[in-house]
Amino acid sequence: MREQLVALASLAEIDAKARSYDVELEELPSRIDAMRSDVSLLETLLSKERAQLSEASDLKESRTAELKQRSDDLTRAKAKAAKARNLREMDAAEREVESARRGVRECEDEILSLEETAEKKSASLAEREKQFEEARALFAEEEQKVKERLAEVSAEREKVIAGRDDLAAKVPENMMRRYERVRKMRGVGLQLIRGSTCTGCRMALPPQVVIEAQRGNTLTQCPQCQVIVVHPSIL
Repeated sequence: MREQLVALASLAEIDAKARSYDVELEELPSRIDAMRSDVSLLETLLSKERAQLSEASDLKESRTAELKQRSDDLTRAKAKAAKARNLREMDAAEREVESARRGVRECEDEILSLEETAEKKSASLAEREKQFEEARALFAEEEQKVKERLAEVSAEREKVIAGRDDLAAKVPENMMRRYERVRKMRGVGLQLIRGSTCTGCRMALPPQVVIEAQRGNTLTQCPQCQVIVVHPSIL
């Protein structure tokens, strides 16, 4: 058991050194994913604004055609009024003229409003396009840096964990399972005892736990944090 504990302690030391690399390997892709999400959001907003501008342009075109039709209606109504033969025909023609004029004014007002909207949308779109291009360029640059850093970290980590498999082969499967379970839960699976204190949670260990750890005949865990504890005297 002592040899197995020594192997496990050496393995834990390797894992402790590799932990910072593991954290970075996990955080770097998350950072890129967040940036990718931001770029995607800007692209979505850009697409919506382009669609809105196109819609306003199509509506203006439609209202311009309608304005021509209403202008023609006004011209015909005026011609009809000029040919009125009596008061009744004159009143009817004047109502028709006024209705046509109102229609022309409404179209002109709506076209003016659409032009103002399109102008604002164009300015907003230009700003959004600028933001999108800047964000996309920054993302591409950062993504390349992260790829390079991931390669560096992976290479450095491989150097650190060299020999880990050989040590793991010396540890019984049930002991490795318990170690990995605790490591997954606590971030660290094994700690040394300093005096009578668990260096994992800084809590004083019961005397019996310390004695068992000194003997090195069994796998000992801290009652507080559940981390496997090993006494330095057996190493």
